[in-house]
Amino acid sequence: MFFKKNLIFLIFLLPTTLFANQLEKKTQQPNLTLSGQFIDETMKNKQGKYVLPSRDWMKKNVNNDRAIFFREGAFFGDFDGNGRLDYITWGTGKPCQEGQKSKEGRVGCGTINTNLLPYQIYSIDEFLNFKKLNNKDVFEWGISNDKGYPNGTSRIIIQDFNDDGIDDFFIANAAVELNNGKFNYKGVNPVLISVGPFKWAASRHTGHLVDNKTSTFQGFSHGSDAGDIDNDGDIDVITTDFTGVICHYNDGKGNFKSKKCITRKKGAFFVASLADFNNDGILDIVAGNAHLNAEYRKQSPQGNVVKETKNSHFIALYYGNTKGKFKQAHILEPARVGNFIFSEVPEMTAFDFDNDGDLDLVSSSVGMYYSGSAWVAYENVNGELKIADTNIIIPPLDEWQDAKIWGSMVQSESNPWNTYCSKSILIDVNNDGLMDLLCDNAVQHHRMTNHFLINKGNMQFDFATPEQVSNLVEWLE
Repeated sequence: MFFKKNLIFLIFLLPTTLFANQLEKKTQQPNLTLSGQFIDETMKNKQGKYVLPSRDWMKKNVNNDRAIFFREGAFFGDFDGNGRLDYITWGTGKPCQEGQKSKEGRVGCGTINTNLLPYQIYSIDEFLNFKKLNNKDVFEWGISNDKGYPNGTSRIIIQDFNDDGIDDFFIANAAVELNNGKFNYKGVNPVLISVGPFKWAASRHTGHLVDNKTSTFQGFSHGSDAGDIDNDGDIDVITTDFTGVICHYNDGKGNFKSKKCITRKKGAFFVASLADFNNDGILDIVAGNAHLNAEYRKQSPQGNVVKETKNSHFIALYYGNTKGKFKQAHILEPARVGNFIFSEVPEMTAFDFDNDGDLDLVSSSVGMYYSGSAWVAYENVNGELKIADTNIIIPPLDEWQDAKIWGSMVQSESNPWNTYCSKSILIDVNNDGLMDLLCDNAVQHHRMTNHFLINKGNMQFDFATPEQVSNLVEWLE
């Protein structure tokens, strides 16, 4: 296994590859789209540079919003149907600022939902000016927000769910409430469907874990992705939950019916990615709780309450069929340094990174309790995912080879070695025809937010800081 520690390198501007070529390649894979997770060439200025929000811009424009405790993430999408990207960004709501608590090293907020909407919509004109829109003018929530607004959005699924040429929102909420020593994970997951340019209304949800009064899904959606699961021509959604993977089936108009499609009798699911890994024309799922790491779990603050076994903690590839059923194919190996395992996986992103006609996987991986961080690339080899490259962002300390010493030093998620990528956004930043990744995350994660994984070919990648791509990106201030 080949590891790299924060490589310093020079990036040279290469000939431009048209966005249309990238889009055509991506859509050759069945039932997948690029909406929301791909920064296209409409975000380039006349000098050929991508124009993107900097961390300073995020601090000034997002973190100063009275509804937002701190910025968590952002995506791009076409919100007015003009063929150009616009921008949505969001953060953790104020209840976390007012009532953040900890138990077993895990953090929760005072309430599960919030009474102020922690989201911002920006229209982007042809000159790449960002104009913030008033939430009251763009969102019609109806009764869906009787439960409040999402307080802990992990990410938002951006897709054209009703096929009107304007992207919509499935808000995957991963809020955690902690009161009187008890955790609550039933946060509201609204769906907003376009009714015109920069105008969305709440749609209806039915099925598993749905609150019938407000027609909203109430799961812990730490992992999420989208694609046409049932091959009926519209875009569906998967989310993770403690009960397993939930498939949300679209009726073509943006109303969803949720159903458990991968069951877990033990443990929980925290991450998921949709892609056709075995090239049979049917979407598959990579999903799981965490890579097996029982020895370190014993030494963690959860050691007395969570018994980790090979049946409770693993991340696996599941092959799908057109009926929404998934069968386990194989378990993925974790990245590791000696005894230390990068066992937790905050997010995964699938794409044909080596241009060989099948879909690969890149994951943000961390040690238990977010101690240490790595970006891990898995190559698709005949329908199986095998580790090809690992870029270590924060290496484990040498003394952590002893699980007991690790446990004595890492007692909470809030530790000095915590950083990760909340979502890897696809972007061919150096225009070489190989897809790169941009890390989107909370402003506080200065070691990952707006950092890049530069694709060098053959499933090898280099880690790059925002400064190292300044010849390719104009950072908004």
